[in-house]
Amino acid sequence: MKSTKILLLLLTMSVSTAIAQQQKKTRINPKVTDIWVVFKTHFDLGFTDLPENVFKRYREEMMDNALAVIEKSATLPPEKRFAWTVSGWPLQAQILGPQQTPERRVRIEKAIKTGALVVHGLPFTTHTESLDYEDLVRGLGYTSAITRKYGLPMTISAKMTDVPSHSWVMPTLLHHAGIKFLQLGCNPASQYPRFPELFWWEGPDGSKILCNYTPLYGSDIRPTENWPCKNYLAMQMTGDNHGPPSSQEIDKLLAFAAKEMPGVKIHFGTLDEFTKAVLAEHPDLPTVKGDCPDTWIHGLQSNPEETKTARNVRPLESALDALNTQLNGWGIPTASVAEKLAKAYEQSLLYGEHTWGMNAEYGPRYSYGDDWKKWMQEAAAEPIPENGNYANLKNSDAHHTSTGSKRKWLHSYDEKRQYIRNTNDIVSKELPQRLDLLAASINKKGKRVLVYNPLPWKRSGMIEDPWKKNNYYYIQDIPASGYVSYSVEELKEQNITHSEQPSFSTPYFDVTFDLTKGGISSLVEKSTGRQLVDKSSAYVMGQFLHERFSTQEVDKWFNAYSRIKDGWGLNDLGKPGMLDAEKAPYLAFTPNAWKIDVARTNVSDIVTLTAVETAGHAENYTLTFTFPRNAAYVDVAWTVTGKTPDKQPEGGWLCFPFNVQQPTFTIGRPGGAINPATDIIPGCNRYLMAVNSGVAITQPDKSGMALASADAPLISPGEPGLWKWDMDYVPTTPAVFVNLYNNMWNTNFRLWQDGSWSESVRIWPVDKGTSTVANLVQHSWETRLPLLTGTAEGAAGKLPARQSGVAVSGTGVLITAFGENPDGNGTILRLWEQAGISGIRKVTFNDQKKIKSVVPIDLRGNKTGAAIAVKNGSFDFQLGKYSPASFQLVYQD
Repeated sequence: MKSTKILLLLLTMSVSTAIAQQQKKTRINPKVTDIWVVFKTHFDLGFTDLPENVFKRYREEMMDNALAVIEKSATLPPEKRFAWTVSGWPLQAQILGPQQTPERRVRIEKAIKTGALVVHGLPFTTHTESLDYEDLVRGLGYTSAITRKYGLPMTISAKMTDVPSHSWVMPTLLHHAGIKFLQLGCNPASQYPRFPELFWWEGPDGSKILCNYTPLYGSDIRPTENWPCKNYLAMQMTGDNHGPPSSQEIDKLLAFAAKEMPGVKIHFGTLDEFTKAVLAEHPDLPTVKGDCPDTWIHGLQSNPEETKTARNVRPLESALDALNTQLNGWGIPTASVAEKLAKAYEQSLLYGEHTWGMNAEYGPRYSYGDDWKKWMQEAAAEPIPENGNYANLKNSDAHHTSTGSKRKWLHSYDEKRQYIRNTNDIVSKELPQRLDLLAASINKKGKRVLVYNPLPWKRSGMIEDPWKKNNYYYIQDIPASGYVSYSVEELKEQNITHSEQPSFSTPYFDVTFDLTKGGISSLVEKSTGRQLVDKSSAYVMGQFLHERFSTQEVDKWFNAYSRIKDGWGLNDLGKPGMLDAEKAPYLAFTPNAWKIDVARTNVSDIVTLTAVETAGHAENYTLTFTFPRNAAYVDVAWTVTGKTPDKQPEGGWLCFPFNVQQPTFTIGRPGGAINPATDIIPGCNRYLMAVNSGVAITQPDKSGMALASADAPLISPGEPGLWKWDMDYVPTTPAVFVNLYNNMWNTNFRLWQDGSWSESVRIWPVDKGTSTVANLVQHSWETRLPLLTGTAEGAAGKLPARQSGVAVSGTGVLITAFGENPDGNGTILRLWEQAGISGIRKVTFNDQKKIKSVVPIDLRGNKTGAAIAVKNGSFDFQLGKYSPASFQLVYQD
């Protein structure tokens, strides 16, 4: 059987197959006068091999092939000269990286300067909705660094391939970076958003970019029948990590065009050139405003521990940046953190790249039950290569498992996970050092704790005692981006009592637990008398649900979703080899008996449920429900100990059935909040999606319930959403299901989960008449970005015990960058509006250095407007809803 790599090459728009398909066509679109042929290969971070082997091929073999074609065509007329388009990160970090030879580098740089080797605006293909704002922004910097280094104009186009759909943060992100055109090409087996072929994609902030969407990686050289413009884009793609076309393929393409399309001008060029040409037409195109949840996004929770790490650490990257800047502004010198942050953001982006390990055809793709266990035993028995070097090992083969290295395939998943661990290693070292430094600088002697608020609005919240585990304090009114400090004597020790009563009262709720299903069966809000649990639901609030799927669910989903029903389409998206549903039927499992412990303190009430029996799915499950005495929310934490690995399709959930009548869902997605009934483009994922903030379900009077998770990004509205896809689903049941783990796909996401870890969710009531999005954003980001602590002992410092940092009027605006400029010199401040509210915002600094003014810049560091004066430490500016705003700070001489 041919490998997936070769089959992808045949099924995507490689030059040779394009010609074969085009020769069958007879009609030429009479509107088209100019065809812009752009050549690119699809970049996978690994998948076809370990990343280091892929990078080596890009640096050497692919570049040699590309340079040979470039140099051969250099004497042809400009429109016939070959140009090869590549993604930003592999060109900047690998092709031009330190491992490149001096001789080849000279040729590469010449090709860049002459426009024959072209970089588009994005770093590579990502699971876009998995990333936070500043990660996305930093990803633009690889391309802009190249253009600045070689004196080239800023790129105005971008491209992603394979992943079917991307969050509508993309129009906002690219527009505010000066990028005008986005080409998206879908994996040929997957369903895709039903976009027009060429259109304006409008982001939630109202900004627009020109977009071309193709249901394959690229497009034919022959124009489509209904192409709306004179200028047509022929996006000529080769398959996964395949490299450029040969001179012979290009010659055939030209000969075909000359014969079949006489009178049409063929330009070998770039996405930028096409963009300029089509925009000059001022085309009358449809505008599409809507979101595109990713139909591959389930893969995030194939690595639940590392995805939790990613969701925890990404907001802390911005917190580290801002704290380091403020320390210097408060007169506490610190070392530059720019280089370390750049590495942290890079590694975070690499974790968000769309390939998560080697192709499953090199692993136990078809093995289940005892066959899978045998495969795993054989893999464990293989010796670890000398010096831990897996790169030279031969790939295993799913059909001939006695050859090749199974360990290599397993190791590829470790390499993917290591990217976000690297980010976490950097941030978890640098951030505590600076928090402790700030604590030591406070004018308070002896043993003390510093509480730092990384959000730009005043807030209160709980912290854990840094010296005594499981001892908590509630800290009130921490200033925006500022801190308060306490001596040990100022913190009150908790008094703890224990009981086993399943019903009790807190200052905000009357609570009853169900010890059969394991969760809250009744949650009554005292101030209103509202019952917050949907009593008609089959689930209780916070219930753990484990699903095991059969061939019936898998086959139904596959037949609805996959456009290729056999071969690699079946192997990648289906689950061939599974036991028949009669032998392995669908299973919905929740432990049916739980022990309860209720710990009551002066700070919170903490209920711990422990499963009596786990039916072999794990060694143990616990659920912990925390009810603060000073705030109306509940934290629900699920912990598994020793989860049993199982390759049979499965998934886990925390269930939240809310008592909300006539429910409206508000889902805090990257870019902006959406209503899934109205804001999702047909063809995208309606059952499962990543959230940037959280989810609210409200009634017509705006009261309701909301939730957010600091750990788990994936939710299903209305019902559990694994192995489900259709064009029309709209949630009507007022429930949210938070995905804990799954092994849904069969290609390059991890095929099983095991180990011990925890994930948490916060729920809270939404009051009548409340602004839903503003409430959701505030509470979600206070969940995702908790209060941070530092400690010190000994002599007092000079700073006051309480101090504010940079503040932004109102709530719902994030500071995503406040530090050294990643695109040049100086200091930048970047804000991003989250609450969907346009208006004048006031930014106030607390800095011993006097800031004279701020200069507006775009997301790539280019000046966009006149300087704004800073008066008495503040400045005002107009901020659009869901929009970013970036400024470079100008200090007094």
